[in-house]
Amino acid sequence: MWKAIVEEEALLDEQMMEMDALSWRHGVAQNSHDIMNFPLLLWQQRMLNAFVDGLSNVVPLEMCSILTGEELRELVCGNSEIDVDLLRRVVEYEGYDENSQTVKFFWEVLRELSNDERKSFLQFVWARNRLPLNETDFDTPFKIQKDNNATSSAENDSDSGPIALPSASTCFFALSLPEYKTKKELKKK
Repeated sequence: MWKAIVEEEALLDEQMMEMDALSWRHGVAQNSHDIMNFPLLLWQQRMLNAFVDGLSNVVPLEMCSILTGEELRELVCGNSEIDVDLLRRVVEYEGYDENSQTVKFFWEVLRELSNDERKSFLQFVWARNRLPLNETDFDTPFKIQKDNNATSSAENDSDSGPIALPSASTCFFALSLPEYKTKKELKKK
């Protein structure tokens, strides 16, 4: 889709996979997806035209010609790579500060996660799986709030103690984080 908007050449397989992965997989299994899905490509072109028409109300279409498909997608959708440093620059703490041990554990664990796991974390805490491209594009800061009501199982020195899980408020981009005593426990929870 993005390559088509900037008039960048795309293979038919790429177009089909992005548009309808299930039909694409079926076509690959049948080894006949090129001809079988031609009407689907015409339908996609009508939808793409409507999308571009709407996009032109927000972004000058002349700008699209200087971008690659990947660059346009990132501009519209955000960066697919979750930048921990960017997230850290927009954080606000409530009950913690950047030198709190639990906060240090949190950032270490977040850095150790794969990009897909970071996307899942972002989905959990913000109901989105991409970050804006830069700090000024955030409409609200990321908040890490101390959960004083949760009891860490490390306090009981056993794994059978109370379950203290983090919680999130996606509307406010806020993570309520219990005070974990170890990095291992924080990562587990």
